[in-house]
Amino acid sequence: MPPCESYDGTGDPMEHLARFTSGMNLHLVPDQIMCRAFPVTLKGAAHVWFQHLTPRSISCWAQLAESFRSNFLTSRVQRKNSSALFRIVQGPKESLKSYYARFNSEKLLIDHLDPGVTFAAMARGVRPSTPLRFSLNKRPPENMSDLLDRVEKYLRAEEDSTTSQHEEAHNGHKRQDRPERGNSNEAKRSRATLPKSFTPLNTSQGHILNQVKSQNILKWPKPMRGPADKRDSQLYCHFHKDHGHTTDECKVLQREIENLITKGHLKQFIKANDRQQNGRRNQRRTGETQPKDPPVINTISGGPSAGGLSSSSRKAYARHVNLTQGSTKRPRTSTSLEFNDADLDGISLPHDDALVITLRVDAFNIKRFLVDTGSSADIIFEDAFNQMGISDDRVKPISSPLYGFTGASAPVRGIASLTIVVGEPPRQAVHTLDFLIAKIKSSYNGILGRTGLNKLQAVASTYHLVMKFPTPVGVGLVKGDQTLARRCYVASCRTEETLSIDDQRDGKEYLASPPLLSKPVMGEDLFLYLAVAESAVSAVLVREQDGQQLPVYYVSKVLQGAEQRYPNAEKLAFALLNAARKLRPYFQSHTITVLTDKPLRRILHKPDLSGRLIPWSVELGEFDIHYRPRPSIKGQALADFIVECTLPIEVEESPLGVERPLLPDQLGLFTWTLYVDGSSNTSGNVLYKRSFTLPYLRCLTTTESDYALREVHEGICGQHLGGRALAHKVLRQGYYWPTMHRDALDYTKKCDACQRFSSIPRQSPSPLSSLTSPIPFAMWGMDIMGPFPPATAQRRFVIVAVDYFTKWVEAEALATISEKKCEDFFWRAVVCRFGIPRVLVTDNGKQFDNPTFRTFCANLSIEQRFTSVAHPQTNGQTEVTNRTLLQGIKKKLNGAKGLWVDELPKILWAYNTTTRTSTGETPFSLSFGTDALIPVEIGLPSLRVVTDDPVQNEEDLRANLDLLDERREQAAVRLAAYKHRVSKFYDQRVRHRAFRVGDLVLRRIEASAPREAVGKLAPNWEGPYRVVKLAGPGAYHLEHIDGKAIPRTWNAANLRRYYA
Repeated sequence: MPPCESYDGTGDPMEHLARFTSGMNLHLVPDQIMCRAFPVTLKGAAHVWFQHLTPRSISCWAQLAESFRSNFLTSRVQRKNSSALFRIVQGPKESLKSYYARFNSEKLLIDHLDPGVTFAAMARGVRPSTPLRFSLNKRPPENMSDLLDRVEKYLRAEEDSTTSQHEEAHNGHKRQDRPERGNSNEAKRSRATLPKSFTPLNTSQGHILNQVKSQNILKWPKPMRGPADKRDSQLYCHFHKDHGHTTDECKVLQREIENLITKGHLKQFIKANDRQQNGRRNQRRTGETQPKDPPVINTISGGPSAGGLSSSSRKAYARHVNLTQGSTKRPRTSTSLEFNDADLDGISLPHDDALVITLRVDAFNIKRFLVDTGSSADIIFEDAFNQMGISDDRVKPISSPLYGFTGASAPVRGIASLTIVVGEPPRQAVHTLDFLIAKIKSSYNGILGRTGLNKLQAVASTYHLVMKFPTPVGVGLVKGDQTLARRCYVASCRTEETLSIDDQRDGKEYLASPPLLSKPVMGEDLFLYLAVAESAVSAVLVREQDGQQLPVYYVSKVLQGAEQRYPNAEKLAFALLNAARKLRPYFQSHTITVLTDKPLRRILHKPDLSGRLIPWSVELGEFDIHYRPRPSIKGQALADFIVECTLPIEVEESPLGVERPLLPDQLGLFTWTLYVDGSSNTSGNVLYKRSFTLPYLRCLTTTESDYALREVHEGICGQHLGGRALAHKVLRQGYYWPTMHRDALDYTKKCDACQRFSSIPRQSPSPLSSLTSPIPFAMWGMDIMGPFPPATAQRRFVIVAVDYFTKWVEAEALATISEKKCEDFFWRAVVCRFGIPRVLVTDNGKQFDNPTFRTFCANLSIEQRFTSVAHPQTNGQTEVTNRTLLQGIKKKLNGAKGLWVDELPKILWAYNTTTRTSTGETPFSLSFGTDALIPVEIGLPSLRVVTDDPVQNEEDLRANLDLLDERREQAAVRLAAYKHRVSKFYDQRVRHRAFRVGDLVLRRIEASAPREAVGKLAPNWEGPYRVVKLAGPGAYHLEHIDGKAIPRTWNAANLRRYYA
């Protein structure tokens, strides 16, 4: 959570709300988390108010903020108008320093203050006959900076002229305040603690007193001595809480501040020069060692650079500016950043190079970091980020891309908080910056923008190629690398051109700009090009016009079964036969000339080599076909292109999730052939079909049918109908083609939007798979319950461990969930009581899946098993136990929600002494061999209580332990039978849905983010992803399309097949 000062009810509630909201909006925190985090920033009366809020009375962050604002409205700091400044007048004996502090404090309470009013109020409020008033009246200030320079000038003159007077007054004050003789030891201690010189401060004593008076580190003085009537009533000291001198002139407060500085407090109020001297002395005293050289990232290859800023950053920045107006001015420091000719050492002049530096980011020295004051975001490019090997857990997703000055957007992978070290020891600066990870190529590794420069307080000079910044021990600097800057510039401007020298260049250029289909003229000769491949054949029909060949139509066919084993010569003849069948009207009304470099005429006229060529030759004999050597390569290149792009046989998915190829007789349903007499086709080119619903239906070609489906399904008036509804709507509009129903089903199945917004199946995709423990206490499941209402010691969570065999439950209430808490609980409640288990089943929470807990389990030889993401049914034993415990706690509270911690042990005891249906035994009896004695047997004595014999009871207990193994075996048999019955009932509702390696799948979006975070209009599925490995029954390992692995396993219940 962003740091925020606590509010106790006495300050301005609007200021606290603005500060809290700004910090949360900067980190893109949702309203639900803001409601949870807001009580942490309260204390005192404000926290008591929150505790007394009526349960379930707050439903959103806006309502909580309004309730907080209304309750503490009386504590709001009242803003003043400009007339209040004219009431601030310097007292007769008041110093200019004290008056200016009061004047500045009053000015900060006035909104939209005009500078002219400020000048007039200052000129009127300064005591008459003072040099400052004379200066202000003689020459009014030009701006606020001019006024500040004058005030500081006369402040220094006043301090110099009154130093000797203050020392004399201090000596006289010591003589007057000399303690009585009986307090000689106290006087000695006072004189011993008086410093010879005081540390220079960067602000007034009154301001320091206001800042530290609530921190309980200040030692308040004794009441002032001497007659009160002789003191100046116009001067008041807030430290003594009495009249006589001002707070800034109080020597007792000056000594107390010096004592606090000596003890290590108030470092922020020491002048910068003095801090630098102290830092040098501390550095010489500590003698810190130089760290080992970290690994270096040298080069990233890529294209031009790009930059911009994300929309979320703009909104957060705008809100931050609106909420921080009127803040106090930052104290000035004496550190100056200057550039001179000495900084040009090693720079080749003249130049116009960019400032490119080497920056240390998370222990990596990353070269090629561009310092860009025009970028409002700090950027690290994805290639450099991947080489650093940083875990994706540190990357916070962000939806807004980067935008450059041209308006073009660049995708952003996320935002990561990385620690940077700038400069060389001892003048180094260490800060944590939020870097946007840009998913683009660049000749640079990263960009240090205005955000980082402002945080470093750095000033960059592109002329000197150096960046300087203040540090506690002086001015640090980083020099740019001129050689690297020029290399990056050349790499950004480089264009890659290749010269292609190919004998078939004309054919490739022809394919790069394919012409539109041409309509043949009645009676003209047409030319046919053939092409064959291993699994397909194709043909292109062209016509000649003005010395150019224009395509008329093209066909292709996927070879099936034995057809794939035809010799190439027979495949060529088969391609001609396929073209004649599909383009029969053209073959009947035109003379076809086959252009080929193969002896196709000889093959068809002498069919003695293969019996199948005989009927082919007979079927082709009815057409006027001529054969001629191929004169041009362009048409042949188009035919080759078609055969290469012909897809294999498509497959359809059966209801069981198994893909099966289409049968040969089904392939003919995808095309329909029109046989027509050429002489009767001279006019009109639209075919109609008589219909049972409408008078006539227009028959569509393949191109027209694709357009009709696309327009009706996702056009302006489309609503992504289902397959059958889509086909019916197209039919009602008066269109028809033979495979319209199948095409509509196939189109909707492959529609990206339909797949992403499809409903979530509720049936289980795979049969029930049970986890079985062979012996007691060998397999445990562990989970977290909560958060609950805060109880004693702020406990809000319950960690639960369940044994899979005996069903014994261990639980403990915790205030926070951490790695150490989980490890301590498992060691104390499981290992120390029941021994080291073999298997531990948990979810993917960070409290279980972390290096510390993994090492702990590995040292004890415990196998960790994690459930699939968003699939708690894997650890069903623990989830069912959690539900039972929660129901018991609810029924015991009766409205006192904070007492759930007191009821938890009782519910645990009731659970462990209750017979479980699966085993037929109580967890207590399976663990210790005997049923536990429960309270009802004391109120109404049972038989074993009435007939209790200590000697006989001891013998019976030992006998029960001897028979415990048999009892456990009987329980294991009942448990196996119970699981069989449950599996049989569960498997009746299973709808099998399996995937194979290489399949594309979509993932439920609720598994990655809650529905409240993504909104009601978000899709149900995200992706696609690729299946790379089967992890178990119904569980899979996935990867992104680009090959990047996705951590953890995913259950088939959260996946669905994606059709591209």
